[in-house]
Amino acid sequence: MLRLAAYCRVSTDKKEQKLSLENQQSYYSEYARENNFQLVRIYSDEGISGKQMKNRTGFLKMIEEGERGEFDILAVKDVSRFARNTCDFLTGIRRLKAAGIDVRFLGTNSSLFTDSEFILTIYAALAQQESENLSKRVIFGKTETARKGRVPNRIYGYDKVNNFTLIVNQNEGYNVRKAFLLYAEHGLSLTAIAKKFNAEKVQTKLGGSWSAKTVGRMIRNPIYIGKLVNHKTVTEDFISGSRKELPENERFVHLRPELRIVSDEIFELANTILRDTNRGR
Repeated sequence: MLRLAAYCRVSTDKKEQKLSLENQQSYYSEYARENNFQLVRIYSDEGISGKQMKNRTGFLKMIEEGERGEFDILAVKDVSRFARNTCDFLTGIRRLKAAGIDVRFLGTNSSLFTDSEFILTIYAALAQQESENLSKRVIFGKTETARKGRVPNRIYGYDKVNNFTLIVNQNEGYNVRKAFLLYAEHGLSLTAIAKKFNAEKVQTKLGGSWSAKTVGRMIRNPIYIGKLVNHKTVTEDFISGSRKELPENERFVHLRPELRIVSDEIFELANTILRDTNRGR
């Protein structure tokens, strides 16, 4: 009996996507029964994009175990589940084919069983183009909401009400003011402030520990003087996810006085000290 392995992937960890993952797994079990295959393993990646192979532990394990001869056939629901990056797609296919693995893409209307790299490349390129188009739509949507004043999902000192509204968290706001005063007026370093907060059991927004980098980001953020700045970076390459910083004249600045926690004077003093400190390194 031929040994069947299957690979499935969902790009987010949302509830509906987890259900999709369960459905894919049931689909492969039924496929094995109908074709008299022995289903030996189902590999999966949950909440992982198909754009980069290096981040997909289930995918990489599947390739390695295929090369060790642990299964004979690999079933994948469609090309986009295997990879949305043409280069990674071909790398994976070539490694499996070299190991003698029969790779099958099982579509809803027809199945793709082919040894033609040319045909597979076309399908992979279409999957990559679809992913790129989706990425562009997402970027456009985010740019438009940023233009309208979208607020961060999580930022210390505030509680999020909706996509465009924050309210000051009084306890966290107290610590924000304390950090600025310790840095600008009492001469404590970023590292010293982080150590002080950790010693006092003050937690970050995510419930973690403070670091000099975390404190430095706080000092630099103009939201604490009521200035919300969006569209500071943009994605350069949708596959790698690399981003570039935009010049100030391309950023979206929204004056939100209700978000002020520290004065302009203490903010400018703290940032002057920070710039001078970094310049002297």
